[in-house]
Amino acid sequence: MSTGVSVVIPVFNGALYLGAAIESVLAQTRAADAIIVVDDGSTDETAAVASRYGAKVQCLRRPHEGAAAARNTGHAVVKSPLLAFLDADDLWLPQKLEWQIPLIANAKKPNVIFGHTERFVSPDLSEEERTLLRWDPGPVAGPCCSSMLMRNSAFASLGGFNSSLQVGEFLEWFARAQKAEFQCVTIPEVVFRRRLHKNNMGRSHTNSRANFARTMKAVLDIKRASP
Repeated sequence: MSTGVSVVIPVFNGALYLGAAIESVLAQTRAADAIIVVDDGSTDETAAVASRYGAKVQCLRRPHEGAAAARNTGHAVVKSPLLAFLDADDLWLPQKLEWQIPLIANAKKPNVIFGHTERFVSPDLSEEERTLLRWDPGPVAGPCCSSMLMRNSAFASLGGFNSSLQVGEFLEWFARAQKAEFQCVTIPEVVFRRRLHKNNMGRSHTNSRANFARTMKAVLDIKRASP
């Protein structure tokens, strides 16, 4: 199996952090074959940041519909056999692809590879804002979008992310992946760092509780549905 990999980075008004996210992909010890930034209707300098990288980054622009729709837009132009996602405010560790690709290259190996995550407080937060955070800096295992590497064909077979969900779309997607009996493996290494900042989606979305409840209902509906 070819090991070419494309990375899709959805972003909405993420000019402050997008450059660091792109740099973390460019710094991989095993280079990505394509980096696709999907600007989800940003009104800040997001497009200008992406354009600084010239031919290294393909930038797609679309009306604002949310992260799920942006990821699906990016996936639509992916031609490589392997697929990864990175949120625009997160950072990959340099060896992420080097560690994960060998585990998925053989057709007899898993469909999806995850890794561990560690969180960090964004340097732009004030001391007062930092004191309001409650978080564990230790590595955390568990499926999440930015730690994932998977076969492009497997993602396509599942139908992409549910673009009607405004938060927690990965949880619904992963429930469908489990229902479809995708083979998933989590490696022990930390593969990405999740940035804690004042505009994290879960903290800033005005209807986040109602939207998260809607996502959890969708997850439960998938689990309860007949095989």
